[in-house]
Amino acid sequence: MQATKDLPATYQLYKTLNLSSTVVAMRLNMAAVPLLLVFGWLFARLIILLRSINPFPKGVLSFFTTVSGWELLAFPLSIILMFVVHELVHGLFFWLFTRERPRFALKAGYAFAAAPDWYLPGLQYTIVGLSPFVIITLVTILLAVFVMPPLVPYLLFISTFNAAGALGDLIVVSWVLRQPNTVLVKDEGDIFTSFAPSTE
Repeated sequence: MQATKDLPATYQLYKTLNLSSTVVAMRLNMAAVPLLLVFGWLFARLIILLRSINPFPKGVLSFFTTVSGWELLAFPLSIILMFVVHELVHGLFFWLFTRERPRFALKAGYAFAAAPDWYLPGLQYTIVGLSPFVIITLVTILLAVFVMPPLVPYLLFISTFNAAGALGDLIVVSWVLRQPNTVLVKDEGDIFTSFAPSTE
């Protein structure tokens, strides 16, 4: 089955996941904080394994106290760029499946890409949901193996913040995967609705 704008006549509302409230956004952001430590440690170990270089030989705090002003400015800029690229990757895969420009929006505490007029099969939606986590992680870790050592910490920050920031995506994807493989998913950015064939 392909993405469609017309819900098949045999389909009916199955489940809804609403992440639109400010409280939910705050809880997701708070839950992502410990994930920064988990993914940061994991990706640093991976870089050390692949390149035999420690991104922070004197510790993370030392990195922020010894870099120049321009280097310190590069840190938040790289994180902002990561968030933009994250949503663009979502948008790219929405476009690949629908051939229609996705909707991008920024709300308090989060941004999103969506295809609110489309119903995507569960597999396609899973690809859309996981694509930024998988692609950005792979690209940044691979780049960290080849770039000059001073750039490695920034790539580690990007991969770490992207992975932790993908918590919402992972929640939605796990929600979809727990449903029948025949479902169609409608993504309105922060409200997700699934539809399944009627059993009547």
